[in-house]
Amino acid sequence: MIRTIIVDDEELSLLALKKKLSVFPDVKIVRSYTSHENILRDLKTESIDAIFLDIEMKDINGIELAQEILTSYPSTQIVFVSGHTNYAVNAFELDSIDYLLKPVTAKRLEKTIVRMQKHIKSQHGAELNKTKSSLNIYCFGELHVYFDDKPLRFKTAKAKELFAFLTANMGKYVHRDIIIEKIWPEHDYKNAKTYLHTSLSHLRKTLSGLGFSEAIRFLNQSYCLLLDSVYFDAEEFNKLANGVVNSKVLDHKTIESVIEIYKGAFLELNAYEWVYEYSETYQVTILHLLIEAYKDIKYKDPLKALSYLKIYQKIEPYSEYAVLNLIQTFAEIGWRSEAIRTYQSYEKLLEEEMSLSPAPQVRDLYSMLFD
Repeated sequence: MIRTIIVDDEELSLLALKKKLSVFPDVKIVRSYTSHENILRDLKTESIDAIFLDIEMKDINGIELAQEILTSYPSTQIVFVSGHTNYAVNAFELDSIDYLLKPVTAKRLEKTIVRMQKHIKSQHGAELNKTKSSLNIYCFGELHVYFDDKPLRFKTAKAKELFAFLTANMGKYVHRDIIIEKIWPEHDYKNAKTYLHTSLSHLRKTLSGLGFSEAIRFLNQSYCLLLDSVYFDAEEFNKLANGVVNSKVLDHKTIESVIEIYKGAFLELNAYEWVYEYSETYQVTILHLLIEAYKDIKYKDPLKALSYLKIYQKIEPYSEYAVLNLIQTFAEIGWRSEAIRTYQSYEKLLEEEMSLSPAPQVRDLYSMLFD
């Protein structure tokens, strides 16, 4: 049974559609409205599968009302009903299930009902398959999302960026205005809000098709992404890193796992303008672990200690700490030529990239190699 409501400010149009829908035994009309005022309130207590929604109403535009409804109830199917084709593009940008032109014929309405039934069936199937399937999200280096080992495609670049932003804040509610400021800073607020709702609609449809129909939550004008039973590399990184930090004994095996996860800076290749603060947090963590690992093992296993320093230098190529300890460790194990090569490479990098010379303590350590 498809539980539905009808919204149309014209009483005659509402009654006409209500009469046509009553013919279909699989459709139950729960309520009908000539005003939008009580709809959101009633949706809190009524389980509704679909809404037949007029667009050109006196007190509100149907597109805007649909955006509000989908924000809180993303799995609701929207069927727009209008006397004009003007809004068709806007309607389908919200992934509405259908767009009907007045006067609505019984034959055309039947196609809509069949489409709605198929959609509900596919949603149900996706929920059943959720436990059998796997969603994997990788953000170190570049955003990659796989479902059952197949790459997930996003409808637009902005929908992908919005997913990346919500993923970076997984489990946290972020105010709508902050999201707009981060992702659509160049647009005026009204248009940016529309772009946000459109991108949210795309994401909800994509995630719903994978069995995550309630993944994007909305509360107090804020959005939150909650994905259960998925692999998220940054989440695994934090779990392992926190385990190392809170342990009394340094676990090099776990540190190796953290290093393996860290494929590069967080979303580095996506180059989103807002990503720096997130990237910086993960980088500080991995560098801290590398320093601790190096200190712990430098006398017991110098070669392993060198491998930690090289990873450190790859992440932070201008680091004085890395180059000083590389030169010193190479010198201590008798690899003088490697120590010299390390200094010369560092000197060349600073000159070419920043027109600088190595710090005095680095130059002094290099000079000692020839004493």
